[in-house]
Amino acid sequence: MGVERRLKRVEGFLAEPRFRGFSRRDLFFPAWHAIVALSNMAESVTNLYVSGHIEKVKASDFLCVIAKRATHARVNPYRRDIANVKDLYKWGYYLEHLNICLGALGRVEQDNRFASLNHRVCVHLREKSLKSPNYHADLHARSRMKWPADQAGILYSLWLHDQNFGTQYAEEPIQAWFDYMANYGIHEPTGLYITEVTGAKKFSGVPRGCALSYLAHYLSRFAPDAGSEIWEGYKKEFLIRTVIGKGFREYPKGFRYRWTPDSGPILFGLGAAATGIGLNAASTVSDNDTFSAIERTLKRVLGGFHGIERIIGNTLLTRIGTDLLATSIQLNAETKERWY
Repeated sequence: MGVERRLKRVEGFLAEPRFRGFSRRDLFFPAWHAIVALSNMAESVTNLYVSGHIEKVKASDFLCVIAKRATHARVNPYRRDIANVKDLYKWGYYLEHLNICLGALGRVEQDNRFASLNHRVCVHLREKSLKSPNYHADLHARSRMKWPADQAGILYSLWLHDQNFGTQYAEEPIQAWFDYMANYGIHEPTGLYITEVTGAKKFSGVPRGCALSYLAHYLSRFAPDAGSEIWEGYKKEFLIRTVIGKGFREYPKGFRYRWTPDSGPILFGLGAAATGIGLNAASTVSDNDTFSAIERTLKRVLGGFHGIERIIGNTLLTRIGTDLLATSIQLNAETKERWY
C-alpha cells in the first residue's frame, strides 16, 4: 500500500498542468532539494518500466515531464531556458541530477527530444572532472566544496549515457577518481571515504552518513564491488540501534557537529538523510536485512509524521519525512531494479 500511495502522489505531481517550481509545501528545502527529488522520481519511473509495471509510452511520458521540469527556469540555476545557456559553468550538483533524469529517459526511449542536452551535459561534466587536480567537478558556483558522493553521482550519469548510447564518457574519469580517492580520500580510522576533498569545512576530512548513503547507491550502480565494500564498512561504523529502531548516524563516533541541509534533522541519534537515503542504498546493494530494518524504523517515524500532519496540517516538521523528496527516495528504494 505504501508503494501505491507514493506512486499516486508522484503521478499526481507530474499530472499538474502548470508547473511554477517547487514550494515549501512540496519540499523541506525547495532550492536545495528540487533537482534531487526529480532525479529520484526519474529513477523510480524507470525502475517500474524495467520491472514491467509501467508501459513504455507511459514511462516515457512521465520522464519527459520530469526532464521538462528539471530544466525549468524555476529549477535550474541559470534561471532561463537552458538551451540559451552557452556555458554550463560550475553547477555540477544540478547537472549531476539533471543528467540522471535524462539518462533515465534515455534508458526507456533513446530517441527523445532531450538526447542532445544529455550529450552536452556529459561532455561538460567529463571535461570538468578530468581537468580538476582532484578529479572532482565543481558542484556550485558559489562554493568550493567538492563531495565524493556527488562525484559518484556524476560518474554514474556518464556511465548511464555510455550504457544507453554506446559512448565512452565514463571510463577515464571513473579510473582517475578511484585512484585519487585511494591516495587522498580515505579516512584512516574507519577506512571510509572522506566527505569533502578541498578541506573547506570542519567535517571535510571525516565520513558522513548522508554522503555515504548517497555514495553507496550511485557507486553500486557502476562499480558494484566497490559499492558493496563501502557499504559494509559504512554499516560497521555508522549503523546503530536506537529507541525507534535501526538507522544510520550522521557523524562518526566522537565527532560533534550540527545538522546541515545535506543531513536533514538528526532525530534520536539518526541522520534523516543518512537513514532515508540509506534505505535506497540498501536496495541498490541488495542488502535485504538492512533494508527491512530501516524500513521498519521509517514506518514508525513516518507514521508519526502522517498522524501529526492530519492534526496540524502540512508544516515544516511534517515535511521532513513526507515531502516529495522523501516520497521519491522511498519509492526509488521500494521499486529498485538493475537497468543494465
